Amino acid sequence: MNQSPTFRLHPLTTFALLVLLTIPFISCTKSGSSSNKNDSTGTGGNGALLTKEVLVAANSSGTTIDSIVTTYQYNVKNEPSILQQTSTSSISGDVITTSLSYNMTYSGNLVTSLTGSYTESVQTPSETVSSTTQISTTFQSSGGQVVSYIQTASTSGTPFIPLTPETGNDSALLTYDGSGNVSTYTIYEVQPGLTGYQLASQENFTYSSSDLSQSVNIIYVAGIAIDTFTTVYQYNTKLSSAPLYIVPGIAVISLNDLTQSVVTETGSNAGTVTTAYTTTYNSANQPSSSKATVTTTPSNPGTIATENITYTYQ
Repeated sequence: MNQSPTFRLHPLTTFALLVLLTIPFISCTKSGSSSNKNDSTGTGGNGALLTKEVLVAANSSGTTIDSIVTTYQYNVKNEPSILQQTSTSSISGDVITTSLSYNMTYSGNLVTSLTGSYTESVQTPSETVSSTTQISTTFQSSGGQVVSYIQTASTSGTPFIPLTPETGNDSALLTYDGSGNVSTYTIYEVQPGLTGYQLASQENFTYSSSDLSQSVNIIYVAGIAIDTFTTVYQYNTKLSSAPLYIVPGIAVISLNDLTQSVVTETGSNAGTVTTAYTTTYNSANQPSSSKATVTTTPSNPGTIATENITYTYQ
């Protein structure tokens, strides 16, 4: 599975809920980007624009534990301008319903700002809680590349999970290699009980030809590294369904369609998640539907075991 904060690539997920909280544009799905590193269009390679993606996840017993519907709208330059996502999850008797909406604006081909809202309603056997968060993100650019951003969030109500990538204040720095690919993505967050921004994660990206081949993400708490997620990606020669974003409007290069990801976590929750995709393609060589088989080591019957994904293009 692929995740990301405000669209991060943190692929190791224990609960289906966290899929939504950490990655709309990439989610647990197979996604790639065009070969232009600054191209934020919604096409995979030269394919059509992805407008809707539906993901249904089940555990090893075949019980549906998450259903995610994501829709995309584009401006006249085919840059993603509106993203909307709804999710219904069932985890250990808790029913979580969430709705996420992002609006992006651009200058030239670079994203400049993002506004959004995130609502959450959770029903447990003992209580029902809900919250709404307003999100605002501004991006800074230099030399034709986005190099940093600052995100602020304001939450009303009672969130089920107090701090998520959507509900937390954070800032980030990005660096690029000589080919214009994102090479590092460093996130700082204002964490409860601490003063000022604290280092939250640092991710390094490695590329092979037209695709992202590996990412290594180190997670920090109070400046101390507690987990490392290393993800290795494999592809075929087909086109991806849509751009792969670490942040809306900032793509990492992956032209081809993902066939497998292997995520190894070392640290506080050591383990491995292998996701293998069996995909049907349309006449443009883009995915029309896909089934993912998720193998978790050590095994856990409550985690995602399969995902069925369908894609709609305009």
